[in-house]
Amino acid sequence: MDIARFTADAPLEEMQAALREVGILIVEKLVPDDTMDRIESEIAPDLEAKEPGGGKFFGFKCKRLGGAVGRSPTFAHQLGDPILTGLADALLLDNCKTYQLQISGILQVWKGGEPQPLHRDIGVYEPYLERKPGGPEILVSLMWAVTDFTAENGATRLVPGSHLWESERKAKPEEEIQAVMPRGSLAIWRGNILHGMGVNHTDTPRTGLVGGFSVGWLRQEENQYLVCPPEKAQHLPERVQQLLGYKAHSPILGWVEDRDSDLLLRAGNRDNDNDNAAYDDQTLQY
Repeated sequence: MDIARFTADAPLEEMQAALREVGILIVEKLVPDDTMDRIESEIAPDLEAKEPGGGKFFGFKCKRLGGAVGRSPTFAHQLGDPILTGLADALLLDNCKTYQLQISGILQVWKGGEPQPLHRDIGVYEPYLERKPGGPEILVSLMWAVTDFTAENGATRLVPGSHLWESERKAKPEEEIQAVMPRGSLAIWRGNILHGMGVNHTDTPRTGLVGGFSVGWLRQEENQYLVCPPEKAQHLPERVQQLLGYKAHSPILGWVEDRDSDLLLRAGNRDNDNDNAAYDDQTLQY
């Protein structure tokens, strides 16, 4: 079984079908180069201040930063991309009324180190939620290529079809496939898929933005209300505010008195003229 690959202009229905069947797909060059340039410039100072490390789980040679949506407003805007949300719809809306950003971070893998152990992202909820092979998904995982992902620089290793396996089954080396993709591409996979970072054998670090969406009735792995508090979130499009968690689920879970349950950053249930969604696309800032 291979990773499904699409261009950004492919029919969304075909992408959704592939994601349901294979569990992994790549949308090549989803984000334009000029947008990636802005994202790189926004995250560069924080990355430069960090030393490679991360311990055994992150291979000892990884610069790892959380809260990417709070560090890069340009990246935060990408969360509302209709292709991305359309793919998340296909996997999560059978199991929730609405979903939310689970985590967002920056991973930069430097030369050397060790391969990351294969793991499933839903593991953060075990043993409190039982994993059922092939069962309803509670999260989807995301990886944007800030730089080219190649076999040589340690592109993410994924095991297609492993969402159907029993937990005890181990992946063989020949069952792993690397998510080789050009800069600006997005890899998305079911939270039940085995995956792990590869080893960078080149002199140039490989940078990715990692994220995930989880069902709206579940506690987020990363606290988005501190990562992107209201004073920052109010400058983002309403759909992105909702994805950060500023939306009640169903609409009882997470409600706030005198706040619109559909968008908690506005009062009551009055109509919103969407003033806060206006921004200069070339000078995004909080």
